[in-house]
This record gives sequence, C-alpha cells and structure tokens, in this order.
Amino acid sequence: MKLVLLPGMDGTGMLFDPLVANIQGMEVVVLPLPTEGAQDYKALSQDILKRLPDEDFILVAESFSGGIAALLSQQLVPHLKGIIFVASFLSGPKKMVARFASLLPIRYLARLPFSGIVYRLFFLGKDAGNNEIELLRNAIDAVPTKTLKLRLKVIAQAKYGGFKSGVPAVYIGAANDMLVHPRKKLEFVQAYSDITFAELVGPHFILQAKPKEGATAIIEAVSLLTGQVTKV
Repeated sequence: MKLVLLPGMDGTGMLFDPLVANIQGMEVVVLPLPTEGAQDYKALSQDILKRLPDEDFILVAESFSGGIAALLSQQLVPHLKGIIFVASFLSGPKKMVARFASLLPIRYLARLPFSGIVYRLFFLGKDAGNNEIELLRNAIDAVPTKTLKLRLKVIAQAKYGGFKSGVPAVYIGAANDMLVHPRKKLEFVQAYSDITFAELVGPHFILQAKPKEGATAIIEAVSLLTGQVTKV
C-alpha cells in the first residue's frame, strides 16, 4: 500500500523528512503544494488529483491539507483507500489565524531573535531542539510570503458545509495542540461515516515533534484502514 503525504501550511514537504525516515515497510510519496497560482482548496485539490498514484494508496493530510483531502473525499478518486487526518480541521480556527496574521510577514518573523520561543510554544513543543526549529525556518523561507498569506486567508474562510463522505478515515490529534481546538473533531464525526480517532501527546506539529511515534500511529492507521486490524 502506497502512502501519500500532503504537507501543512508551508506546503514544501520538507518537514516530513524525519517522519519518512521512521516509516518502514511501505512506499511513501510526498506531494508538495504548488507555490504559484490560486491557493484555495479547490485549486489545490485539482492540482493534487493530477499527481495521485495509479495504484492503491492511503492519503495522509496534515493540518492545512485537511481541506484538500476533504474535497477529494467528496468525489470519486481512483485507488483512494482511506484518509489519515493529522491535527487538521474542516472549518477555520479563526482565532489562530488572527494571531498569525498579526505576526506577518511570516518570513521576517522566522528571523527574529524570539522566533524559537514562538515556534516551541505554538508549533513544535517546549522540547524542540535547534535542528527542528531550523528545519521549520527553512521550510517557511522556501515559500513566497504572498503564498503564505493566501493560505492564511484560506484557513480563515474555511467552513464545514455539511458534506458527508463514506471514505474510511482516521484522525490523529495532538493532545497539546495550541492551534486546533478539540471541538474541531466533531465536524469530522459529522462528515465521515467511518472514522476512528487516535491521539498523540505533543504539539500541533506532532509529526515533526515526535516522528517515531507519528510513524507508528500512521502505520497503525493504515492497518486499520486496510482491514488488517479490527476497529475498536
């Protein structure tokens, strides 16, 4: 079974490197988001659709990319066998967006002396090392500021429109998520008739903060979605 990873708001896929290194026994494909053109979920989902594998796969949608996966789950996508949402949302956490918007331009924020404190508090957790913070800075620096602003606008305007999907799904939440409120999970309950929830202790960027534990959770989710384990 192939695993297709869709990144968070940076869209580069760079932040998946530690996670991918810990995933064994299956082929992993990272699909970066386009940095040019429209950044709304409809445009991004159309771009991703063209690049999906021609064989069975599980989609892993991190944070911002949850909206892309949600749109794909509302149409017939050949070979899609399930979706793993990670610290994601269907409607925009507007308070979070307001905080981010006040700190724009994000690229310059990344160079400020206190940026490491901000990254630890909101994204990577208090135990994040300099390597993790530098990787996040590099990912942000790789994306045009205009693109990041457009994606923030998309988050602010995102709404759960009441859609229903029969695509099997697993939601992996972060217990110490400072950006996505736990109640956002209720929208996934309404949207997906076959969904299972799991949780890891850690911050919003749980796959970066705990790549080993994240890899294990994803592998277990794949087993559940492919029927190799019984749903509890």
